[in-house]
Amino acid sequence: MAKMLDQALTDEELDLLDQFLYSDAVGKDAMSLSMLHGYLTAILVGPAQVMPTEWLGQIWDKPEAVIFALPEADAIIDLVMRLYNQIADELAQEPPIYEPMLYWEDDTQQNSSIEEWSLGFCFGAGLAEEEWQPLLDEEEGQFMFMAIMSGSDDEMRADMEREGINLVQHDNEIAEQLPEMVLEIRDFFRNRQISEGGKHRLH
Repeated sequence: MAKMLDQALTDEELDLLDQFLYSDAVGKDAMSLSMLHGYLTAILVGPAQVMPTEWLGQIWDKPEAVIFALPEADAIIDLVMRLYNQIADELAQEPPIYEPMLYWEDDTQQNSSIEEWSLGFCFGAGLAEEEWQPLLDEEEGQFMFMAIMSGSDDEMRADMEREGINLVQHDNEIAEQLPEMVLEIRDFFRNRQISEGGKHRLH
């Protein structure tokens, strides 16, 4: 099992996970694949050790008991855990090869939609809200978090529209900056904690 959990997901497996998350089995308010990617990213770069027992159940709209009773449950949970470890590996590479898993507004792949990923990231940070506060107490940290949040916060987006900001252009600019911001947030918390001890790696 340890070897399997080390393997990055194939395109076919990502499609399978995506289809499951959109199926009736999990409920209409379950996370999308992009939201899940942002959610796991925040858990991995954040300052708190959040165990799978704490975050797995938040993915689905239906109770865990319902999800875990499904015939495909073990296979799907394995895919989620492999995605978690895949993101951890991408962040750990030197240089990091991390890229957010975003959806595209059209077939040209020029207009990215950061809403789902942004929602997931903010939700993941919210699992350890108190521990994330030091980032928000720093001007640069607050700027980065608010930039990410601007992809999904309705009130912020309405304000930007009233100010004449082109939201499509804004989202594309934020999408380009996400990998760097994610790494800077990770490094911010790393610098506050002498050693993380590889706590995020699951075997």
